[in-house]
Amino acid sequence: MNFKDYQPQINALIPYKDKTDFNSMLDKIFFGESNSDKFLIKMELNRLVKPCSRIIDLREKVIEKTNQYIHFDISHHLTLSANRELKAAIKLYGGYTIGAYEHVINHVQKIKKIQNEKALQASTTEVNENITENIELNNHRRQAAARMFYVSKVNIVLADGTNIDAATSNISVSGIKVKLPEQEQYLEVQLVKVIFTGLGSEYKDKAINNRRVCYRLVKQQQEKTGFYLYLNLEDDKPDFVKFIQGFIRANQHKYKLDVLYYFKVAREKSLKNSTLSSLNTLPLFINANNDNPILFMQRNAVNKDILNQWRCNNANQLPFLFNQKRLKALLALSQPKISTTVYSFTYIKDGEEYLLSATEQELQQTGLKHLFIEYGRSKPNWHCYHLTLQEYTYEAVKNYKLTDVRPTIFNDITHVATLTEVATHEVIEVDPRAEKGNPNLLNRFVHKEVEQGFTPTYDLFPDELRKEERYRYTSNIELKIADQTLAGKIVDFSGSGLKVELAMPKAIAKRSLVNIDFIDLQKVTKQFSLNNINYRVVSASAKHIYHLQIASRDSYMTMQQFFTLLVKSNPAHFKEIPLKSYKQPVTSRLHEAAESALHPAFFYVSVINGKPNISFSSISATSRSLKQLFNFDCKSNNQNNHIPLSNNKLLERLLSAPLRQTTLGETVFNFERTLYVKKVKDDNNKWSIETYLDEDFESDFSKREFIAEHKKLKQLQILHYRLSTINAPNLALVKSELDIISCHAMHLSKRLEEELLNIKAMIQVIDRTEQIL
Repeated sequence: MNFKDYQPQINALIPYKDKTDFNSMLDKIFFGESNSDKFLIKMELNRLVKPCSRIIDLREKVIEKTNQYIHFDISHHLTLSANRELKAAIKLYGGYTIGAYEHVINHVQKIKKIQNEKALQASTTEVNENITENIELNNHRRQAAARMFYVSKVNIVLADGTNIDAATSNISVSGIKVKLPEQEQYLEVQLVKVIFTGLGSEYKDKAINNRRVCYRLVKQQQEKTGFYLYLNLEDDKPDFVKFIQGFIRANQHKYKLDVLYYFKVAREKSLKNSTLSSLNTLPLFINANNDNPILFMQRNAVNKDILNQWRCNNANQLPFLFNQKRLKALLALSQPKISTTVYSFTYIKDGEEYLLSATEQELQQTGLKHLFIEYGRSKPNWHCYHLTLQEYTYEAVKNYKLTDVRPTIFNDITHVATLTEVATHEVIEVDPRAEKGNPNLLNRFVHKEVEQGFTPTYDLFPDELRKEERYRYTSNIELKIADQTLAGKIVDFSGSGLKVELAMPKAIAKRSLVNIDFIDLQKVTKQFSLNNINYRVVSASAKHIYHLQIASRDSYMTMQQFFTLLVKSNPAHFKEIPLKSYKQPVTSRLHEAAESALHPAFFYVSVINGKPNISFSSISATSRSLKQLFNFDCKSNNQNNHIPLSNNKLLERLLSAPLRQTTLGETVFNFERTLYVKKVKDDNNKWSIETYLDEDFESDFSKREFIAEHKKLKQLQILHYRLSTINAPNLALVKSELDIISCHAMHLSKRLEEELLNIKAMIQVIDRTEQIL
């Protein structure tokens, strides 16, 4: 008999244990039970009411705090709730009995069970809403192309001549993963030769058959299924790449494709595109060896305001931000990434407009900070900027089209700088009791130089999409597509493209490959063969006019050289079609260079059913202080924890309330604050985060005391927080990736579309600790 099943009835019977009508009450309460069960219950009741002398000591047995309590001259160590239960049990049993003791023990076991269940639930099902996936936007992907899981025999020849028979695990146009028969460590970064014996025997193609292709060993590791080498393609063999591309395309439905690669690429590409279009930071590319260091700047619809702020006397003054003396002083700081504050303003005297700028270091060294700020902040064009400067060498690792030529100006870049306006009051607090001084002392900061030449400003999102010069010219050609030959003529040409008009109506599908014979132009040259030149159809216009782009390296080299020579030899005959704006490098190259400016921490805000929440984040591994702060309590570097922005319900003030005051998508919205983040270690050596805003301090004096105290403890980080609207990610930009994902995993494409289209705002965080301290 299990007495636990009858515990409520037993408890109801306890008050009658010494009464004369105990047996009648027993019969009433346990009506229907057998006499043997009633006898056992009476025996159990007698056991429970026996006096007890056992001590209850819960120290080291529970996680709650315990205190000492005395009952019936016996000292117990109990939690608050256990003591409450013991008092109730003593009242029920009429003293400290075995039943009272067991009642407390059962209570403690019950509490422990609940705590264990909560802990288990927290470890298995609870999701920390502060932790988001880190999506790096300023690092080129190591995996440059999608993999197809395909097993085929290969022979690997190491640098020392050793031959290894292996098999591919997956292949892509940029690399392969191969499985070795046994584990052995090899010298990494070495170049190896790979012979595709399996593919070579199956496909009799000169691009693959008995050909040694050069790869570089980038990683080797033991996995559950064997020992693997990771190899990156190092050879410049267009026909081999074309063969692998065609093989993957033809077999992608037969063999498993790495769909998650396309999912990640699409997400990164769309987020980076939206970030660059909404970035309020102005990237400046510098050659520190030049007399005029700034080579070019990159503009979007938001950061163009900074360019306007530096215009004075109808001239751009930004090229003089880095004069030789200032640049030399900054580079002498000898830090991987130099950060400082720049102040600027303009004033008018005798009808002349002047612009002044100074760095924090310059003002500290001259003792003119108070004078500069007090005088300058009364002017309408007063601005403060966060300036960064670091070494930079442009290295293109993407697979570009034939016509996406590397700009020669990129070869001269030695450093990249960023300029971000800081509109909070954290940098302009000065002592009002200090003497104002003589404004003439500020003349040393006036921009007196005259711009030598032209410093280009390139648009990150230009309206003009043309990559090169185009010329109007009419000449007869023949187009060969499949088994047909079509007559036509050139409308205009460039080194890599043609606009052609067909003599007879004919529908040609987009992306179709055509071979062109330049009938008339072949008559004027013997140096170049202008037959069977490969082009691809990129678009069509009315009246059977098609736009073509060069489709092979050999054809590109031929036509580029021929058209260049043709135009140069006949300058009067060929007139360039005027551009809508000045010529600039191709957009993909500009975006790749602009990634170096994405070193703040970015958090992306999704709005679902009117409720905003942070859904994604991006922090560069090179932004160490930000990465360390926002990696708090994360299990890997692939996560960020935005607890510094959300502790103590801070997101209501920093995110929800500001967004309620604007209509997303209709107006440009900008909300800035200074965050004072305190890292606190408790008695158990555990760190916690506490964040304060300016309005959380009683006075400027208390804020300065707070900063001074935690500066000594090195427990303080001061951040500049900016919340702004963001252009909705353009799904057309990732259409090719979405199409591939849809073919293999429709749910992933739907998830991606929903995630991206819900993003309405962006948070940008800059570490200003050093500048403010």
